Amino acid sequence: MVEIRKARLGEAEALRSLYVEAAEWIRETKGYNQWQEASFTEAYIEQFLRTRDVFVAELGGRVVGCFSVECEEELFWGERFHRDAGYVHRLVVSRKHQGLDIGGQMLAWAAGFIRSQGKSWLRLDCMADNPPLNRFYERQGLTFVGRVDVDVWRANLYEKRVNS
Repeated sequence: MVEIRKARLGEAEALRSLYVEAAEWIRETKGYNQWQEASFTEAYIEQFLRTRDVFVAELGGRVVGCFSVECEEELFWGERFHRDAGYVHRLVVSRKHQGLDIGGQMLAWAAGFIRSQGKSWLRLDCMADNPPLNRFYERQGLTFVGRVDVDVWRANLYEKRVNS
């Protein structure tokens, strides 16, 4: 069973490995230049851990996934931004653990966390030009609400109500 918990600063290298592995796999097998391997330095990951609410999925004592939940997200959401939402970022699952619904479990956990913070919506953005990723989020019950272009990045925006 997957356990989801707050990430620890000492796990920076494990998280860096997850992101580099995912970036390489996406580029090599899908042809999408979604994430740059070189941007996931240990210093970047440590800063990520210090400044954000970062959570890991652990299976059998090993970190197999990661994501963050943030309360601020105006870059992609612009005028659509509102404080009654938690924004999921940088969701990643180890390639060795694909097919176990770890991503779905992390999103379900994030929805509960966001609800526990008194917010009504889980929101996220993802690469518009990555159809499998967009289908994954739709299968998880998120609704497409728009598309934005930020610099060279085209993102689809998704949301899901987490309270009734």
